Amino acid sequence: MGNLGGGEILVILLVGLLVLGPQRLPAVGRQVGRVITEIRKVSRGFQEEFRAAIDDPLGEAEARARGARLRSESRSVGRRPAPSGEATDPDDPEADH
Repeated sequence: MGNLGGGEILVILLVGLLVLGPQRLPAVGRQVGRVITEIRKVSRGFQEEFRAAIDDPLGEAEARARGARLRSESRSVGRRPAPSGEATDPDDPEADH
């Protein structure tokens, strides 16, 4: 656990026992363990994403462009101009009224 040795961990546990008491120390220890685990997960995810962006910047840019293109295509799918004489959808913000 970092730069902490066995003696240092023992001192921290003894101080925690004196401050928190024997009833609250296990619950606080579990809570601290959960927080440390969550921090490690977030840190690992950030590091993986950062490494992927650094290792392949061109691939990252291409993937973003592909995603933007797919989003714009999905917005335009299903929108056809209404033939003359047919009513347009009044709730459609892009319809010409």
